[in-house]
Amino acid sequence: MHKKTNPSEIAPYLTDASNFSGGEADAVWIPETRDELISILKDNDQPITIAGAGTGLTASRIPLSGAIISMERFSFKGEIINGTVEVGPAISLHDLRSHLQGSNWFYPPNPTESLASLGGTLATNASGARSFKFGPTRDYVLEVDIVLADGRATRVVRGQKIDSPLKFGDGSQCCFPNIKYRSPQCKNAAGYFIQPGMDWLDLFIGSDGTLCIFTQVKLRLMPAPEAFLSGILFMENEDDCWNLVASLKASDSNFISPCSLEYFDVFSLARLKNKFNGIPPHSRAALFFEQDIPLKNDYEVCLESWVTFLESRQIMLEDSWFAQNEKDLEKFHDFRHQIPLLLNEENSRLGRVKLGTDMAVSDEHFLDMMHFYRKELTRSGLDYVMFGHIGDNHLHINLLADQNQTELASKTHRILLDQILKYGGTISAEHGIGKLKKDYYKQMVGPEAIQELKMIKKMLDPEEKLGRGNLL
Repeated sequence: MHKKTNPSEIAPYLTDASNFSGGEADAVWIPETRDELISILKDNDQPITIAGAGTGLTASRIPLSGAIISMERFSFKGEIINGTVEVGPAISLHDLRSHLQGSNWFYPPNPTESLASLGGTLATNASGARSFKFGPTRDYVLEVDIVLADGRATRVVRGQKIDSPLKFGDGSQCCFPNIKYRSPQCKNAAGYFIQPGMDWLDLFIGSDGTLCIFTQVKLRLMPAPEAFLSGILFMENEDDCWNLVASLKASDSNFISPCSLEYFDVFSLARLKNKFNGIPPHSRAALFFEQDIPLKNDYEVCLESWVTFLESRQIMLEDSWFAQNEKDLEKFHDFRHQIPLLLNEENSRLGRVKLGTDMAVSDEHFLDMMHFYRKELTRSGLDYVMFGHIGDNHLHINLLADQNQTELASKTHRILLDQILKYGGTISAEHGIGKLKKDYYKQMVGPEAIQELKMIKKMLDPEEKLGRGNLL
């Protein structure tokens, strides 16, 4: 066990990718074993904030007071056994993929930030571009070892239902309260997951560092596909792109089954043209698609099916890009990941404030959402960029306001958010709530639900020590 109390040693733990300022802590504890972690929790009455890798966007890991517990030493990597693997919460997604390389197994969730810790992705139920087909982190967690704020510990296993008590090693137990709140029926990373008859495991995944500390995780893996088919389709009209996405979702073809559908609006393409040659000058929208091919022998028939499907919808194939090799695949992924990087560089250079969205709706509201976005963003007159996970009805809109437009940007953001909530959607589809989106979350679920969710918090953390300032 190691303890840091020097302010210069604590400082690196007071930042994350959200750029939130004002964090404070008296100490950083770095346990190496579960027993050491339990000892820290039992011997300290201070508020405790868990530090992940610092890649989060909602300031969840930044404490407002008390002490930090860093799980950085919990980077255990176990053997791959029958399509499962046990690992520590500190392992990065990059290291997890490296560990699986050559094993014929893969871990489908692929959040953009490869340096994110696995524990952090559990805390936010992170997803990524391939969640359209494969789903979020929650779908691949089989078991977790957890420790509560008071030091009680247990292993939570897939299949343990909230209808039965959750039992701990000291003989105590918790019974799930009778509450009415239900989580949205769409891609969602906002607050505690609540559905009738769910597993206890699903409550802890996505709990934003407020209910437990993960010490070990057992993951479900999938057979690694032998190939990927991918392309970037450029279109002269954004409506054509939106309608194509709706058609792809409705397709019942055995050979058209994308795992990723990513959107780029005309303003995204304008920025990408400075880095990538060959983007058609007349294109107003683009769609990146990727499909996993379990057996390489099926590659050609899948490609032919895509070409036939796209030609039937008058997509300009002569202007579009199709991956021919591994280098092309890497280029296409870079194409997608460059957008936030380019925007961050641009905002820094111009001294501009970015206000971004992380909202999503169910399929039935997809086209209504897209048309509403276009109408309101055009009406606002703000510079903006819209890109992201269109397959999940989950677009990232960056409002790029000048210093004198911050009030207008906030008003526009509120208009967009209000409409998404009217559609029954979520304010956070992948980044979580943390400290930065609490007001939006309260609006999303309502005051009665907030009180119900606090019952869950009180049940598992009576003194409200863990993750203070996050979520609730």
